[in-house]
Amino acid sequence: MLFSVQLSAQSITGIVSDEDGNPVPYARVYALNFENLGAVTNADGEFLFGCDFGNYDLLIKCLGFEDKVFNVTVSTQTPTEVSIIIVRKQNELITVDVSEKKKNVGWEIVQNVINNKQNFAQQFDRYSADVYIKGVETFEQKEKKVKEEDEEEKDEPSDIFEDEKKEIQDQINGEQNRLNVVEIYLTQHVELPNKFKEIRNGYEKIGNPNQIYFQSTVNGEFNFYKGLIRKDDLHTSPIVSPLHPSGILSYKYKLVDILVEEGDTIYKVEVGARDVGTSTMEGFLYIKKHEWVLTKIDVTLHKGNLKIYDNFHIIQEYEKLDSIWVVSKQIFEYDTKYAKETVHGVTTVVYSNYIINPIFPPKFFSNELGTTVDEAYDRDSTYWADVRPIALTPEELRSKFVQDSLTAYYTRKEYLDSVDAVFNKITPLKVLYFGIEHRNREKKTQWYLSSLVDLYEPVAIGGMRIGPGFDFFKKWENQQWVDMSGDLTIGFNNWDVRGRFRGYHQYAPKMFGMYQIFGAHEVDQINSYTAALEQSKRSNWYMNDQVGFYHRISPINGFFIHNSFRFERRSSIDDLEFATWLDKYWGNDQPISFDPYNAFRTTVQFTFIPFQKYVTEPNRKIVLGSKWPTFNVYWERGWNGAFGSVVDFDYVSFSVEQEIQIGTLGESKYVLRGGEFVNKDSVFYIDRKFFRQSDEDWFFRLFMSNPLYSFQNLDSSYETQSWYLELHYIHHFNGALLNKIPFFKRTGIKELMGGGFIFLPEHNNYFYTEAFVGLERTFKFARQRLRVGAYIVFSVANNQFALPDIQKPKNLQFKISFDMMDERDLKFNF
Repeated sequence: MLFSVQLSAQSITGIVSDEDGNPVPYARVYALNFENLGAVTNADGEFLFGCDFGNYDLLIKCLGFEDKVFNVTVSTQTPTEVSIIIVRKQNELITVDVSEKKKNVGWEIVQNVINNKQNFAQQFDRYSADVYIKGVETFEQKEKKVKEEDEEEKDEPSDIFEDEKKEIQDQINGEQNRLNVVEIYLTQHVELPNKFKEIRNGYEKIGNPNQIYFQSTVNGEFNFYKGLIRKDDLHTSPIVSPLHPSGILSYKYKLVDILVEEGDTIYKVEVGARDVGTSTMEGFLYIKKHEWVLTKIDVTLHKGNLKIYDNFHIIQEYEKLDSIWVVSKQIFEYDTKYAKETVHGVTTVVYSNYIINPIFPPKFFSNELGTTVDEAYDRDSTYWADVRPIALTPEELRSKFVQDSLTAYYTRKEYLDSVDAVFNKITPLKVLYFGIEHRNREKKTQWYLSSLVDLYEPVAIGGMRIGPGFDFFKKWENQQWVDMSGDLTIGFNNWDVRGRFRGYHQYAPKMFGMYQIFGAHEVDQINSYTAALEQSKRSNWYMNDQVGFYHRISPINGFFIHNSFRFERRSSIDDLEFATWLDKYWGNDQPISFDPYNAFRTTVQFTFIPFQKYVTEPNRKIVLGSKWPTFNVYWERGWNGAFGSVVDFDYVSFSVEQEIQIGTLGESKYVLRGGEFVNKDSVFYIDRKFFRQSDEDWFFRLFMSNPLYSFQNLDSSYETQSWYLELHYIHHFNGALLNKIPFFKRTGIKELMGGGFIFLPEHNNYFYTEAFVGLERTFKFARQRLRVGAYIVFSVANNQFALPDIQKPKNLQFKISFDMMDERDLKFNF
């Protein structure tokens, strides 16, 4: 809001860059002869400050660059935009004389490397290299086996044969084989500055190596010649490189040794954090005199903004090929301490067979960053003996022998048949509690019938119910699968029969092609995303007889099409007899009464993610994401006259959402949504657009709902058939502010802020806005990460002044949240 206010008045805004067009962060922009007027550029080289009309001489100063004076005239109320280029101090390198007492010899040596970065970057434009990766994970102490549960509720069914494969793998690994190893052999193709492609040729594993770090190069290399190193799979914020042009602001440099290697002088410079921020590292730089290049890096990151590790150690070695310096080896060492064990990991990456400036065919590089050849997972020992530059240790060889033997035993037909015989056997315990299942491994089919316990539904709309459920699953070798499920129940209070059926078919895995057929005679919610206690109230339910079809496909990368149609016979549930024994605890009301009617609706949704990056496996596609916004356009049509339908409307909506990394200052997320009924000839209450009411019960009100998709203090479950607009924003500083305080760095507490608004013209131009600040801390919980947060929320709406005092919402509230990190993308819900 402050930014937008400043933009509305006269101001000077612009970007400071070097001769190559690269933005210069942390440069100081002064308005000469005007005290306290100026700014500091952000991580993208941008600056902004307000001013009066007039002529200004701007002085731009930055370490490692020549000072520059730039004249600008401000004559309009709109921002005056400028583009300023400053020149690096690199006419001649600094002469380092270590025999004299210098104020900071270490920094002078590093400045020579910084000034020589452009020459280093211009060694070549393209290259290819073979990369061998070996990751080893060991466990200091055995832990008791913990039953893993999926923390995320899935809308689509899971692949039960993949689940069974994991169970067999757990048996093969066993508690006695606490060693995980992965070997990967790939070819890396790069065209500077940002084109990349990886071809994975071989993959071999021992145990369960899923948490071993750096199993691919698609997430980017550790390039210390860049000012900021962004590693989203490791660190919550970009890491300031010791070779940053303004590195002296973040690091302390000290020359600690002078080495002689094969007649060359190597300076060993120690680097350490100048302040207590968490976006820096400590360790040693090895710099070759005269050439002013890195020959080795040995640095460590400690906790702070590390996502899952307690300590992370990086060793990077360089070698000279003719006249060109390239990375030859990387070693990553990391550990994480849990309640009953410490997990140690070591990943070694060896680069070989460099080809400098190869000729790539047209359109070789694309948004596909990596691909795996079909035979990668079937390589034999002869292949690995030929490509492996690092021999397996005796312990690893023994573990591999044991696993190969156990794999041969556990996957042979006789054993699997015996497992299936036990699995398919009907026992009293299965009938009573677990349910009856049957598997045909050759046909890859499995079906399930619910147990006696699952037959009983004690709490349901209209009272207790009883009835069976079933599920059928089939999979093919090409990763297609079908899943069908349903249930049929009868109520005790009304002796009414209800049921539902759903069938899924994934038919094009690489294009995310899937369709669903469904039908039901069942109660349905009017507003499924309202306050917790409001969801169970009778006024939020109606009887819905429906059949429908849903389809999803991604015909081209980053573009998804969703479409559906459904026919519904809607009726009131006011003739049902309800169970009232819970009313005294939860409260309740009466159902909405209306005459039955037919509704036929269709939906079309287009989702576009520009420049979406991805990798392909032999039978699937893995989306990596995009730095660009995600755009959604949605159209829902109610058809009058079709199949006796009486609804007649057209509802159109859009949304834009994005995650933005703002240098070392943290990460922002926003969601902008809006919509309107462009045709509302016949919009029934059920079809209106609803917004989540805040919880009124003291217990549920205490919890923070997802601020990217809801508001924390909305006084009613508003609905509209007119247009609306809403915005949600949240920024995680990731310790950029509080970690300047030593105490807070040790606690691991991180700060955030956010806010949002909604505008509903239909409700007397209702406008609600909120802002919040909070503190969060992440804890280890059963090999996962649990984030606990506490927040202060301030809100105000333009209608609350007309409300009686008893109905006025509290403008200031305290909230808490508990959120588990997703193990796949290492992100929290908000």
